[in-house]
Amino acid sequence: MIASRLKKMLSVASIAALSFAPVAALAQAPGFNLPNNSVYQGHFNSAPVGNPPSTANCTLLAGSTDTDGSCTSTSGAPVVTFAVAWNLAPFCVVQDSSATPAFVYTLSTTAITITGTTAHVYFWHCTGRNGG
Repeated sequence: MIASRLKKMLSVASIAALSFAPVAALAQAPGFNLPNNSVYQGHFNSAPVGNPPSTANCTLLAGSTDTDGSCTSTSGAPVVTFAVAWNLAPFCVVQDSSATPAFVYTLSTTAITITGTTAHVYFWHCTGRNGG
């Protein structure tokens, strides 16, 4: 009788383990490549593939991409020129990390232009628009 109960308990445990196995495997998976050579790992990772954007009046942080990046302004209006132009101007959020942010930015299919203050660190995150 004990052996029968133990057998039932083991089979229930086995079924439970098997039913959660795909979820556990998915959580531990290293991700998969998307057509643009970025990797999906539960969040989008815009690992650099190709050239980084170019800049004027700011110093680019290593690892920056057209999608995400950072630069420190050196003079005038910093300009981040995308390595690959977008079909339509992207949706971007630009942030000044200083305690006293005072800036304006404009977007085009080829660049982000920031009118701000020297020695401020700016971050951007851009995503393509539908159709672009």
